[in-house]
Formats: sequence, C-alpha cells, structure tokens
Amino acid sequence: MKDGIPDSPDLDKTDEMVLDPTNLDAERHALELKFEELVGEDDSGALRELALGLSPGDLSEILRPLSVEDTSRILRMLPPDPLAEVLSEIDNRSQSALFALLDIDEIADIIEEMPSDEAADVIGELDTDQAAEVLAAMEENERIEVADLLQYPPETAGGLMGKEFATCNDSQTAGQAVAVLRELDEDDLAATHFVYVLDSRGHLVGRLPLISLLLTEPGTMIKEVMEADPLYVEVDLDQEEVAGFFQTHDLISLPVVDHRMRMVGNITADDVLDVMEEEATEDISRLAGVSKEEFGEQSSFRVAQSRLPWLLGALLGQLGAVLVMSHYEKSIESMVALTFYIPMIMATAGNIGIQTSSVVVRGLATGEVDFYHLGRHLMRELGTAVMTGVAVAGFIYLISWVVSGDPSLSLVLSLAMLMVVLFAAMAGSGIPLMLHRFGIDPAVATGPFITTANDFVSMVIYLGLASLMLSLGHGA
Repeated sequence: MKDGIPDSPDLDKTDEMVLDPTNLDAERHALELKFEELVGEDDSGALRELALGLSPGDLSEILRPLSVEDTSRILRMLPPDPLAEVLSEIDNRSQSALFALLDIDEIADIIEEMPSDEAADVIGELDTDQAAEVLAAMEENERIEVADLLQYPPETAGGLMGKEFATCNDSQTAGQAVAVLRELDEDDLAATHFVYVLDSRGHLVGRLPLISLLLTEPGTMIKEVMEADPLYVEVDLDQEEVAGFFQTHDLISLPVVDHRMRMVGNITADDVLDVMEEEATEDISRLAGVSKEEFGEQSSFRVAQSRLPWLLGALLGQLGAVLVMSHYEKSIESMVALTFYIPMIMATAGNIGIQTSSVVVRGLATGEVDFYHLGRHLMRELGTAVMTGVAVAGFIYLISWVVSGDPSLSLVLSLAMLMVVLFAAMAGSGIPLMLHRFGIDPAVATGPFITTANDFVSMVIYLGLASLMLSLGHGA
C-alpha cells in the first residue's frame, strides 16, 4: 500500500482489490484522488490497471464524484465484460456520455455481457432510434430476450425480471436436471438458486433447490422430490409489491408467470434491493419536497430547477395563511402580542404533521400500516396527539403568561396549540392513508403539502379563537 492506495494487482491476476469495510469511505476517496492524479498525468496504462483491479461496485462508487468526461475516458479502457458490470451500477449521465463515444456494435457487445434485465433497463434509457439499432446489432438469443422484457412496464414484475433461470420437466429425472445446469454459463449458474419445474404445457408446478438436486439419486423422478406449488408473482404486479412479497417470505429468488401460469422470468434478491432503494429515494424526495433525480446530481442549476416548482407551490399555499391573517387584521391590531406567537403555532403544526406523516408513509411502504386498520392507527395517533398536545399547551400557557402577564392571551394560545396539534396529527396520518386507499402514492401528501395545510388551518384556529376572545371581552 502506498499513499493510502492498496497496491494494484497484475492484470493476469483474477483477485480483485478488497477494500477495508471499516474504512470504506476513506479508501474510496483515496482511490478517487489516485484516479484524478492519473488522469492528469495522462497515464492510460496505470488507469486501466487500477480500474481492472477494483470490483464493479467499488469502481462505480469511486468514479461517481469524477466529471462525466473523466469517467467516460476511464470506462472506455475496460473490456466489455467488466465494463458491462460497472455500467449496471453507474449513473445514467456517465452511461450516456460513454455511449456517445462508442459505435453501435461496441454498445451491443457491452450490453450482450449484461444480465437480460439490466440490458433491458439500459436499452430502455436510449432514444428509440438508437435502441432499435443496438437491438439489431445484438446476437439473436440476447436480442429476443431483451425485446421480450422491453414489452413490460419498467415498474412491474415483468420489467424487473430476468431471463436467466434453469427449468426442467416434471417427467425428467434428477440426472437430467443436473445436465441442464451443466449447460448454463458461469455467470448464469452463479445466480441460480433453484431449478424450476414445468409441466408439458410450460406451467410452473414446482421448484427444486440446488442442494436438494445434487443430493438426489440421478435416477429419481423430479416430481417425487420437487417442492410443489412454489411461490410466484404475475408479470403485471407492481415492483413495490414484489419487494414487499420478498420481505414477507424471506426470498432469494422468485419465479414470474404470465396469466396462463407459464413461467416467463425470474426475480432475484439483488433486483429487489435496487427497487427498495429506488422506492425509498422517491419517498424521501417527496417527503422533502425535491425531485428524486436530484440525488447524485452535481449541477447547481439542475438542482435549483428541480426544487423551484415545489417551493413556488408551497409559496402559493402560504398565501392562504396570509389571507387568513388579513381577515383578522383588526383583531391583530387590537392585540399586537398575538403576532409574537404566530411562528411558534405554525412551526409546531408543521413539525407534528411531518412527524406523523413520516411514520405513516414508512408504515405503508413496509406493510406495517394499511387502510383496513385505519381506525386502530388513528386512535393511536389521537391518543398520542392528546398527550403531546396537553403537554405542549400547558408549557406554552406558562411561558406566555410569564412573558406577557395576560392570562386571557395565554388561555387562547394554549387552547389553539392543543387544537392545532390534534388537527396536525390527524391530517398527517389520515391523508396519506386515504390517498393510499385510492391508489395514489401517499408520499405526495407530505412535505410542502402537509406543512402548507397545517399552516392555513393553524392560523384559522389561532386567530379565530383570539377574535372570539376579543369580541367576548368587548361584549363584557
């Protein structure tokens, strides 16, 4: 190791450089600096050697902070096989920049090295004309597989599945099933966990774990040792539901069937991990009021462009609170001290709403919360809101009484705070649940939407109570 960089292996060696998991960020950063140094020195040989010595996952992470031009230059030095693995992990901008430097045949060679599901994802990102040209340049078997996958919507089981799986007939023997495995290439075999059993019409009827198959006498009939009626999903199931199915049943792979129960693909756990990351990114981005495309984006202009619509939408929503305040202008003029506590009321409503809705959105995503148990969940949130509301209201009563010395104002403030907390909690939990019930992504109900709604209602409650207090006071 030199200057924090592990020694690069010889190109003849097959061992990849193993980074220390306890110091992963530091080692990746050191390698990033090494790549930048070699790019500056224009040392193509050392660049290629260093890139080949890293695992595809590490290389994609190390190259991520580099410019698109430098990343494309480094990737272009790699042979098709390792390059295909890196492109499966790399960001779309770097991928597009690299493809712009390659001809159609070179792109086709790279995509042919990818698993079918990843190849379909890459081709799906190309423009229509380029995608057609790449498909035409691919080998027939790979072209047929990818073209078949491209017919399914990308966020369904069909768009998620791959064509790499092993099958045998229920009338075959264990020895014949092992022969099927011997025909698989090394990469496909490494990703195979089961041999799926089909009947004479191609219908999925069972599965056989590899370890069970290898321990079975070669002459034993498959139907005698297979696991009948295996779990499966249909091609049009949403990918988020597929991920939940994997989690519920602790699966490592899952067959996909069409509406006639014919097996058409296979989904593995690594595909589901990507889905979970994608769905989490989407929910977090909506929760924060930003575009999911912003994650990993390095351009300040594009980040600002993605945030501006959300901010302008929230700004328009806040005009509602302004209109409420203008409606109660006379009440505010009569008791200027009312304005001192407006930021506190609005901030508390927003915080309660975001806390509650975050729990609900996360619970909906993991299956811990559903519409059919709406009453139980709302009762829990109502109980929580009552306890927190009473505590906050009592606290604000004491603070405002000490500061202003006006018990009437303190009473209005504490009652308003209690009502605001109750409303914010119910809105934060109820709105996402209702949206989910009607098939709308519940994450859209959070962030700026919840905050704006709570601000508006909290102003109506607070200033409405204050106006009522003043009118009663004048009436007395």
